[in-house]
Amino acid sequence: MFNNASRTANAAKASAIGTICGVINLGIGFFYRSVFLYFLSSSYLGINGLFTNILQILSFAELGIGGAISFRLYKPISDGNTEKVGQLMNFFKRVYFFIALTIFLAGMLLYPFLDFFIKDTSEVPSDINLHLIYVLYLFQTLSSYICISPQMLLAADQKQYKLTFLQFVSNILKYIVQIVVLVFTRNFTLVLLFGTVTTLLMNIAISTYVKQKYVEVFSVRSDISTSEKKAIFSDTKATLCHKMGFTVLSSTDSIILSSFVGIITTGLYSNYSLIVSSLNSVLNQLLGSFTASLGNTHFMLNESKSYTVYQRLLFANFWISGLCTTCLLNLISDFISIWLGKNMLLNQSVIAVICLQFYLESIRTISTAYTYGSGLFSKDIIRPLIEATLNIVVSIIMVIKVGIAGVFLGTVVSHLLTVTWREPLLLYKFEFKKSVRDYWLMFIKFSALTFVISFLISTIKVSIRFVCSDILSWIAEALVCMLIYNVILLIVFKRNSDLIFFVDLMKSKLSGYIKA
Repeated sequence: MFNNASRTANAAKASAIGTICGVINLGIGFFYRSVFLYFLSSSYLGINGLFTNILQILSFAELGIGGAISFRLYKPISDGNTEKVGQLMNFFKRVYFFIALTIFLAGMLLYPFLDFFIKDTSEVPSDINLHLIYVLYLFQTLSSYICISPQMLLAADQKQYKLTFLQFVSNILKYIVQIVVLVFTRNFTLVLLFGTVTTLLMNIAISTYVKQKYVEVFSVRSDISTSEKKAIFSDTKATLCHKMGFTVLSSTDSIILSSFVGIITTGLYSNYSLIVSSLNSVLNQLLGSFTASLGNTHFMLNESKSYTVYQRLLFANFWISGLCTTCLLNLISDFISIWLGKNMLLNQSVIAVICLQFYLESIRTISTAYTYGSGLFSKDIIRPLIEATLNIVVSIIMVIKVGIAGVFLGTVVSHLLTVTWREPLLLYKFEFKKSVRDYWLMFIKFSALTFVISFLISTIKVSIRFVCSDILSWIAEALVCMLIYNVILLIVFKRNSDLIFFVDLMKSKLSGYIKA
């Protein structure tokens, strides 16, 4: 019943399927945004960004307990212990029911105070009932929590690729329904209502599918012991802090922009946010899908072999993050201009800070996955709280002083002062028992290369007075960016053992396909 395929096969499937689904989702997401802005204004996007961020903060009620339980699923799944997995799932289900109830109550407490989050309420479209829209967003959030526990089992069993595909289908159906409603009604409230109903129905369908695949697990009626519950809640103290830090970092930008700058600017930023978050999503599918496999590695391999796996994945993480950042910095303005028009552009200095924020977050993908896979989050309780506090304080101070860019500078500063150095330190000290020196050498080398290559490409564009006027010229520009970045890195790292490993791996795969 449980997944017996190799870690490499599981990770490869998760990475490949996740990347393909992520790219397609990215495409249809842009198409939906184009249709949305054709029929409605950017003010609606600002409301969407604001309420999405508010409800992400309310998801803080989840307390990060999902991470604590998922960590405990890895070992019984590896051992084939159906009874123990079933007990954990029963506990998981009850916990998430109370979490959903807590989010609902907290959400309703905010209901009377929605106007406080909008600097100028005159920017809100006249056909919008803010309170009704907010309730619809709240129920859309609740629908995911009600059905989440079976989906978590699929991910813990290294079948993230199946979960990714099912969520991909769900997302596509939601987009299709919303586009049809939008075209025929041009009513934002109805679009949101039908999207919420579709999300709920698809979550129920996915959960039903998982339960049928793990009948023995969900047939278990017993519960975990009191001591195990105490241990889980003890771990939750750590994941609670991580959850708080992540929630603040990822969910306050639009709230601060709406409160200090305005809904329209929040709507402009939401277009950039869509691109960055979509790119992050693809990157997480490509690399973050290794979390369950790394959890399995933690229990099955010795320190030396586990470190080798981590180093290779970290090398790939740095390479891909640098490539994405370089392309993002040089291509995003041209893309927005072609896609939505020059009136939708943000200042280049704002874009530079957004790209720096993206880089600092994306290079952590593998390290974060390994931290959770090995349970090290319990050794880093205070750091996320400090990070969250720094982010809010610096963002508010900087948005008042320098405007839009200040919101993202707050995130950059909080990253640099906390998680950027703290996370690798813990991994190398407690998991690998090695000096963190190798990590910093890789960090400095890749960061310097990313900065130099990004500057080089920008200088070339200015010197030749390149004008990107249509999608074909943009694609050509993107190909040149990727070619320059990859060629330079291939030259720099041509003798690197990690690069040689991946080159040999690709050669063997290609050889196998050719022979087949």
